[in-house]
Order: sequence, then structure tokens, then C-alpha cells
Amino acid sequence: MTDPDADALFRAIVRHPDDDTARLVFADWLQENGRTEEGEFVRTQCRLAAAEPDDPEYPALVDRDEELRLWLSAHAPGPRPTFPGGLSVDGGKLWWWQSHRGFPRFLEFDGYERYGAKAMRGLSSALARAFEALPTRWLVVRFISLAQLAALLKQPVLSGLTQFTLVSGYGGDEANEVARLVANCRHLRNLRGLALAVEFGDAGAEALAGAHWGNLEWFSPACHEMTPAGLRALADADWFRRLRELTLDDGLPGATFEALVRSPAFPRLHTLDVSRNGALTATGWELFARTRTFPALARLRCGEGDMSGDRFPLLAGAAGFDLHALDVRTCGLGPGSGAALGSAPWAGSLRALNLALNALEPADAKALAACKRFGNLQHLDLSGNALGPTCLSALASNPALHGLRSLRLDGRPFDNRGLAPTHFNRFLTKLNMPDLRHLDLSGRPVGATAAKKLADPKFSGLRRLALKGCKLSDTAVAKLVAAPALCNLIQLELNDNALKTGPKELGDPAVMPNLASCSLTGNPISAPVARKLRLRPVVSGLPKTAKRRS
Repeated sequence: MTDPDADALFRAIVRHPDDDTARLVFADWLQENGRTEEGEFVRTQCRLAAAEPDDPEYPALVDRDEELRLWLSAHAPGPRPTFPGGLSVDGGKLWWWQSHRGFPRFLEFDGYERYGAKAMRGLSSALARAFEALPTRWLVVRFISLAQLAALLKQPVLSGLTQFTLVSGYGGDEANEVARLVANCRHLRNLRGLALAVEFGDAGAEALAGAHWGNLEWFSPACHEMTPAGLRALADADWFRRLRELTLDDGLPGATFEALVRSPAFPRLHTLDVSRNGALTATGWELFARTRTFPALARLRCGEGDMSGDRFPLLAGAAGFDLHALDVRTCGLGPGSGAALGSAPWAGSLRALNLALNALEPADAKALAACKRFGNLQHLDLSGNALGPTCLSALASNPALHGLRSLRLDGRPFDNRGLAPTHFNRFLTKLNMPDLRHLDLSGRPVGATAAKKLADPKFSGLRRLALKGCKLSDTAVAKLVAAPALCNLIQLELNDNALKTGPKELGDPAVMPNLASCSLTGNPISAPVARKLRLRPVVSGLPKTAKRRS
């Protein structure tokens, strides 16, 4: 195929943004023309967009998506499209990070210093041009006036949108009017996703309940002012109960959560996000444990909320669904949480579990690490917890964790009580996780002897390795850099290890040839070694005194 063929394929993608066929043909062309990673990225993202959290391949797709983003941002920066009227899209390295199905996820407009209806007409014109240049159909609008919003919503070009996000500081009657305008906009009836970071109240909720959104799949409203009455109004709407994803994070009142749990069933809802909510009570979680409102729930996000006291045990006792992904990071889990989770009816279904920054006691960490019901688990995050030697031993010995693909155990100094390099030496000697692709031991007293164990062929599947502040030596790092088992690493983090010469050979592009990111911040790298490393752009964090050769 020739470049004109590629242009024709790309134009087909732009003309039919919802159809994956042209994207997959384009991915084939990329691979056949020496752009293998770009082609794989398009295919991976198309598969990821079509998959749901209960798909057995979902964790592997997430892993590969992140790996390809890292590699492409370092080695193949994307284009930098420009549009008039204040409309923008991330390009260059960010092209790959803000992407969906292989192309930019959203277009963005910031209303700062762009006033009046004229600015909205300019945005409308720019959006029409963007629709001819990219397959992106998500618009994010920030900080426009109520009059500007009314003018924007009259523009027919919005009928091409499938997703819309509005961010503003409206409150009170103005916020309710925003909800009314959005709900009544006939040009937004094709939406599949809507985020309203606008503090509307019950009147706004009632207006939204009357909207005609037959295809809406995800909804993310600001929820500080939403009372149980407002939630019940939304729950009476057919479009609301057909949602697949619902985000009610940051400020959801406890009584409103209880109203949600008492709502009629959401037969399609696979993701519920109630993160950053400190007002959800034990009563609410007790109701949640007994509800049959969420029969299809596969992913629950409660991170940065309050799951102390009886809250987490109550959640762990819920039996109305089979969770495949649970995020309870920074939730203040109390004693006994490890045993409670291990006995949860859905523990055997979990594929991703995030327990980071919960100050777990070693006994709870050990109970989790030893749980024999985690046979489907592929992502485990225990970072920021006091693991203890018995937890490390249980992690390495538990055959149920044999299939882990991602293991994060990074910690802070006060998480390391009772741990010594000998414990990590035994841990890495015994560890047998052949599918492991991401390992993070940052901040732990790993030591040089234990670190050398990572050069063993059993770690050849690793693609991302973080050893920041692990008390490594130059000799140990030199061995890791030269290890054939680690030659396929994409990301390597070695910050704060007092290294001077250990990473020297990373200056040779033939060493770890797939490397996209290597961070050496906080190391006193010698000047000659730093000069060599600066010849390789993927290496960062070198001392400023070492100048790049011209």
C-alpha cells in the first residue's frame, strides 16, 4: 500500500467514526509499513473499547494499552492538529495518552477570555472542521457563561457529538437552568456519554429525567446538591436505568446514595463510581449489601472515601453481583478487612484489586496475600501498606496468585517496619508469576542482593519495573541492565538509589532496545556516565550539571 492508500483509509475512519472496520484495516496497513506498535495500539484500543470489565481479556488489554502508550509517546510522537476558535486537541506525546480507539479521545474548548455568542459561533465552525479532520466526537467545554451555553446548544453541528462534557462554576438556579438547557437540546439526542460538572439540584435532576437520550451509556453529574428526591426523579427515567456506567464521585450525600441503592434495577450497569465520598454511612452500605439493584455490576470504585468501621465488611458481604474489579484505595480500611474481603461472595471473580494506601496491618495484608480464592486475580495493588515478612512469604507461596500480571508493593518508610533485605531476597527467590508484566517495589528495603534476583529468566515477562528508593548498588543495577531477562523492559524507574555508574550501559540504544522511559532522578550519576546517558532521550532525571553534547 502507498501513502495515498493510508490517507484514503484515514478518511474512511473520519467519515464513519463509529465503525471499527476501517480502523482495523488501517491498523493492518500500519503494521505492514513498519509502524507495528501504532497498528497494535489501534487494534488494542478497539478491543478494549468493545470489552466490558467482566471480559477475561480485559486486564491484559489494559496492560498492553498502557505499555503501548509509553512506547509510542517516547518513540513516535503523534501529530499536532490545530483548529481555530479556541478548539484544541492534545498532540505530540499526549496524542497517545488522551486516546480512544486509536485516536484523540476529546476536543476541548476553554471559555477563558472568549466572550459572547460570537465565540460560540466560532466554536461551532471549528468543530465542523475538526469533524472533517479527526474521528473524535467528544467535546469538553470549560467555563462558558449561561448565555454562551444557550447559544452553543442551538448549533446543529452538535448533532455529530456522541459525548459531551461541561465544566463550570454554576450553582443554584443557574445550575438548574444548565440542566434544563442540556436536557431540551435536540442536537444532543445522539449522546452516548454525558458529564455535567455543574452543581444542579432537584429541579435540574427533574429536567434531566425528561430528556430523550435513547443511547446514553455513561453519565457523570456533580452530586453535592443532589437530594434523594432528585435521585429518585432520575431513577424514574428510562435512559438513566439503561446506563452502563454511572459516576457519582466527590460529594454524594449519604441519603442520596441510599436512594440510589433503593432504586429500581439497573440491568445493564457494569460500573459504579462513588469515589471521594466521605458521607456514605454504614446504613447505606448495609442497604447496598442487600440490594438487587445492580445485577450486572462488575466494577466498583470507592477510592478515597470512608470505608472505616463496619462499612467495608458490609460491602464485602454484598451478594447481588459478581465483582471483577474493586478499587478501595485510601479508604481507611480497619482491622479484619483482609479476612472480610477473602470471604466476600465475589472474591473468586476479582481480576483487579486496588487496596493502596490503607495502612493495613500486617495481619490483614497477610490474610489477603494468603487468600486461596483469588485464582482469577491479575492486578493487585498493595502499595502504601505495612506488609510485613509474613505477607511477602504468603504472596510468593500462594498458588492462587500465580496468574498475576501486575503487582504493586511500593511503600513509604513507615510501611517497612519489620522488613529487611533478607525478606525480599527470599520473596524474589520464591516468587513464581510467569505472566507478571508490571512489578513495583519502590520505597522498600530490597537491597542489592535481592535486586539481582530480578535478572533471573523467570522475570523475562516484565515490561515495567519500578525500584525507586530500594537501596540498590551500582553493581546490582549494572547486572539488571545487562540481564537478557529484562531486555524487553519498556519502563524502568531507579530514582533515589545513590547510583553513580550502574546505569551506564543504558546509554547504548541496543541495551533494553524497547525502553520508553527510564527515570534516574535523585541519583548522583557521575558526569561521564551522565553525558553518555544523555545521548538516549528516554533516560530522564540526570544531574543538571552534566550538559548534553552538541
